[in-house]
Amino acid sequence: MIISKEDECYIIKLLGNNVNLHNEKELEKLITKIIEKITTKEDLNNVIDFHFYQNNNYGTIIKVNHYQIPILPNDDKTVKITIHTNTLFLYKIDYMNIKKSDQKSIYYYKGNFYLEIKDNIKEKNYLNLLELSDVIYEESYDIISAGIKI
Repeated sequence: MIISKEDECYIIKLLGNNVNLHNEKELEKLITKIIEKITTKEDLNNVIDFHFYQNNNYGTIIKVNHYQIPILPNDDKTVKITIHTNTLFLYKIDYMNIKKSDQKSIYYYKGNFYLEIKDNIKEKNYLNLLELSDVIYEESYDIISAGIKI
């Protein structure tokens, strides 16, 4: 589990680990573990919003936002869970790092190149791709619809 903070939210990456999003007990256990890990460093506000994104190649990404609603007691936490189905992960990468051997589509959008992996790739190649790229999961469909396929 890799936890990073970006602006006012947390990004949790579970590489190669697809959480069973339909198993309530497993989901509850994971959320409790995440809240415990985050609250060792910082207090969370009274509303915690979880967004789950999942991909067979990558695993699971969880975006956690938290905010304060003044009318709710601060010691009482409200948790909201949103599961995004059919999430498409793209990989923002420098064009010079794209290997022609892997089966993928390449998109050009707003001065950047994005890879879409079509089939499973070798683990070594995938780990190399992760080192050289940023995973995009929220704007993927915008990039594909407005970008230029190369």
